[in-house]
Amino acid sequence: MEVMSREGCKEIDRYTIKEIGIPSIVLMENAAKEVTDRIVNLGHKFIIFCGNGNNGGDGLAIARKLLLKNKDVCIVIVSKNDNYSKDFLVNYNILMKLTSNIIHLKGLNDIEILSKVLSKYEIVLDCIWGVGLNRDLDEFYIKVINIINEKSKFIISVDVPSGLNADDGDVIGASILADITFSFEVIKKGFIKYKALEYLGKLEILNIGIPEFVKSMNSEKVFLLNKEDYGQLLKKRTVYGHKGDYGKVAILAGSKGYTGAAFIATEACVRAGAGLTTLVSTKYVQDKLSCKLVEAMTANIESRDELKELFEKLDVIAIGPGINNEKMYKEILLDIIKYENKLFVIDAGAFNLIKGSKEIMEGLKGRAVYTPHPGEMARLIDKTIDYVEDNRIDVARKFAKENEVVVLLKGYNTIITNGEYVYINNTGNSKMASGGMGDCLTGIISAILAQGHSLIDSALLGAYIHGLAGEIASEDKYSVVASDVIENISRAMNYI
Repeated sequence: MEVMSREGCKEIDRYTIKEIGIPSIVLMENAAKEVTDRIVNLGHKFIIFCGNGNNGGDGLAIARKLLLKNKDVCIVIVSKNDNYSKDFLVNYNILMKLTSNIIHLKGLNDIEILSKVLSKYEIVLDCIWGVGLNRDLDEFYIKVINIINEKSKFIISVDVPSGLNADDGDVIGASILADITFSFEVIKKGFIKYKALEYLGKLEILNIGIPEFVKSMNSEKVFLLNKEDYGQLLKKRTVYGHKGDYGKVAILAGSKGYTGAAFIATEACVRAGAGLTTLVSTKYVQDKLSCKLVEAMTANIESRDELKELFEKLDVIAIGPGINNEKMYKEILLDIIKYENKLFVIDAGAFNLIKGSKEIMEGLKGRAVYTPHPGEMARLIDKTIDYVEDNRIDVARKFAKENEVVVLLKGYNTIITNGEYVYINNTGNSKMASGGMGDCLTGIISAILAQGHSLIDSALLGAYIHGLAGEIASEDKYSVVASDVIENISRAMNYI
């Protein structure tokens, strides 16, 4: 599914109407039908707030369809003037012959009746503004929105919650707090911002008749994939497959006080299907974990001769979880980037090794997945965490392109990009907010990479599987830990 900016949304509408020749009133009718079909059985008494543009026209068309299904419908026109769009007027003129239950709010003096009217209806439809809103709201509109939020039992927004900037997710004075948002054709760019989530409620994207090729030709190369897409990416295992077919991975991780990070990353790699997994760490960590890691091998990072033989046989090297001896690990990383045909996953403490090292950054080009959280990304680019959070797509894409790596920027709505295409992963939930989750993700990505998937596909699948395993684990729990997720990795992969 495409993710688009305000201008992109306007262009696909314009092209469909002007170049394809599908009249805007037809798109409006399609939109009204799709929304009506989903809300008609939610209740009997509906109040619909309409602006003076085409989003308001959508609301009027929905009102007509509900009236024809014998619902009790009140229409509230929220507009200081009568400057209505052409398609709005088509539907308005029809409604004038079907009902007298139409209220006009034109100024502050009209707002007094709003609370009383709202108390009579079960379901509120917000059709005041759509994707085009980009100006600050004045006192009149702010008061209308605040009263709707305070007095409504259940709110459904059509296309965009009124007052929310569809580009950046900012609230422009005040915004409707929707329980459900039915948006059209594409996900708006602002919807993936953290600050927008509380206003959207449950988000559902409806198709209203814009051809797929029109969206493709105007694509901003930002996507959200579905289960079927991931199913096509994940390789099936052959009947005659053996451990040598599924890759050899080394996880360079752990230090005194951080043995858990090493264990979680290694165990996740094993559970995600790597053929052979070896934890490479300090002797202290090796002694602590050798008996616990039943299905993985271990190696001492200080045994350089043994390591050289090990690294020559590897397919994938992950480095970072729980490491703090930066000098020793940096020396090893400088050595192993010289090995040809090795792929890398860079996480956690490894970002301290690569920052400022042009030699390491150059050596990793074209063969690494970086998995920073916002704080690590902020340090890599010398910006604030707030800057990264406010510009997640642009920051990740720019860094990936400049350094020729795949970036997985962690967080809700994880960003995955190769510098050209951007993908948003929406699996996972806040029940997974506990230590070790990033280590678990590193292990999963490493295993998938070792099994022959590309850098970008491994990052995509890793994020999706990690989040899905967390969702499965949390179905009957208040919170989950990394070991719960690890238990469900293989189940999630099999589901895909």
